[in-house]
Amino acid sequence: MKKRKYIGRPYKDYVKTYESKIVKAENGYVAYLKVIEANRPFMVGAKGAEICISDDGYSSLEYLPDNENWCVFAVYDPEGKIVEWYFDITRENGVDEEGNPYLDDLYLDIVLTPDGKILILDEDELQHAYEDRLVSEDELKMAYQVKDKLIDNKIVSVAYMEQLCAELFELF
Repeated sequence: MKKRKYIGRPYKDYVKTYESKIVKAENGYVAYLKVIEANRPFMVGAKGAEICISDDGYSSLEYLPDNENWCVFAVYDPEGKIVEWYFDITRENGVDEEGNPYLDDLYLDIVLTPDGKILILDEDELQHAYEDRLVSEDELKMAYQVKDKLIDNKIVSVAYMEQLCAELFELF
C-alpha cells in the first residue's frame, strides 16, 4: 500500500517553506496550505500538456471527510484560480495518536479540471497492488465503488466542488 499521507503537509521535495493550518470541521478535517517558497515547480501531466500544481504562492484546500473513503485536494495558483481538484480514494481516513489527520491512500485517484473534465488515474497501480497482494479483493472493489459513487452523486463536479470549497474556506 502507498504510504500514509497527512493533510496540511506539502510535498517535501518541492516545497522549501510553507504555512499550514488544520481545523476540525463538523464532518471531517480541513487544511489550508500555502507555499511561500518552492524548491522547484511541481509539474504533472503528459509531456507538452503539463500543468503546475505547486510553486511559489500556490495553495491548497484539503478536505478529509469523516466516515468516508476519499479525500480531496483543491489546488489554487497564486492568483487564487483553481488549478484542479484531486481526489484520493482511501482505505481509511483517520487521526493518529498525536491528533494528526491522515489518509491511507488506496492508489486510485480522480482529477477534476476547472472545465469539468474528469480523469481517472493510477488504475494500473491499483491493479498491480492487488496482484502483489498489497490490496485485498474487497479493497479493490471498494476503490471502484467509491470512485463510481463520487462521480454518480456529482461530488466530482465543478458546481459541487466550488460550493464545498467556498464553505470550507469560511473556516479560515
